Amino acid sequence: DGSTEASAPDQAGLYPVVAESEDKHKPSGKRVTFPSDEDIVSGAVEPKDPWRHAHNVTVEEILSSYKQACQKLNCKTIPKVLKQIQDLKDLTQRNECLDLKGEKLDYKACESLEEILKRVQFKVIDLEQTNLDEDTSSLQHLEARNTPLLDHSAPFVARALRISGSLAVLHLENAGLSGRPLMLLATALKMNMNLRELYLADNKLNGLQDSAQLGNLLKFNYNIQILDLRNNHILDSGLAYVCEGLKEQRKGLVTLVLWNNQLTHNGMGYLAAALPCTQSLETLNLGHNSVGNEGVHTLKDGLISNRSVLRLGLASTKLSCEGAVAVAEFIAESPRLLRLDLRENEIKTGGLMALSLALKVNTSLLRLDLDREPKKETVSTFHHICTSLTSLDFTL
Repeated sequence: DGSTEASAPDQAGLYPVVAESEDKHKPSGKRVTFPSDEDIVSGAVEPKDPWRHAHNVTVEEILSSYKQACQKLNCKTIPKVLKQIQDLKDLTQRNECLDLKGEKLDYKACESLEEILKRVQFKVIDLEQTNLDEDTSSLQHLEARNTPLLDHSAPFVARALRISGSLAVLHLENAGLSGRPLMLLATALKMNMNLRELYLADNKLNGLQDSAQLGNLLKFNYNIQILDLRNNHILDSGLAYVCEGLKEQRKGLVTLVLWNNQLTHNGMGYLAAALPCTQSLETLNLGHNSVGNEGVHTLKDGLISNRSVLRLGLASTKLSCEGAVAVAEFIAESPRLLRLDLRENEIKTGGLMALSLALKVNTSLLRLDLDREPKKETVSTFHHICTSLTSLDFTL
């Protein structure tokens, strides 16, 4: 008959289609209305002032609030904290430091400290050796020296470093990094573009896998400006890896500390080859390594070609007068060198005379560190030195 009737939903819950010509003439029973503007917002709550507890507060009130929090959380008060709060003189200004070093801080201990931190401000909070394991989203400076980074905790630290958008300074001295922890750390830092200073002293880092990881890190990360590797076991073999990475650091690394890493003259060839490739390195510290006269001779040409090094540390590097002459030649050629440390070497009169002649040519050096007492020598040796020095030429 040509008519179409609307029926109830079928078992699948779907309605049959209604003819368009009939449906469009049906009046709609629905209506939409909006409330007036003044009726939309029924009320507002002002944000809490985070420092509302800090107004006109006293030391006694701070101590009382802290003790009550500890009692409520069923944790012990920290005697070191109590004494520091008692010694506070000015609560209206930011105090120097809250020292928590060596205290084992669990969740409850941290919660109780909130009662102090919302009443008093500090410039520094020392959390060294506190066994903290929580993440943070705004940390800029982390000092975790003397805190072992074990195999089970290293992945968590590495993950945090990969995603950190604020950490700029990381201290991991004496943290047991050698092996897998360093591998995870270096891998994470390859992708971290925010870290500027990395301190890895006293970790027994070796000249093989550990140094290879450091070399790879330098190849990929051009944002780290300070790398402190003092008191490790990098050796000449490890220096080769580090220098391969240093060659890629045309703009990036500013300070490299290799103090006391059992380096010898054999490793100076790697460093001499890398120095001309970097234009950013300003501080190089090779102190307390057996560089020797031969090593300095090898290093000299690389330093002269480098032109960016401003501070050079050669303290206790087994140098004698012969090595001092090589250093003097570098001084005479350097237009930018600001400081040179030659303490704890066997530099006698001849070496000192060579340095003196070089200083007459150099116009940039501001500080030369030498032993207070010069090394003694015989009169015959002194005459021989004077004769040999007449052939030195420091003309630029």
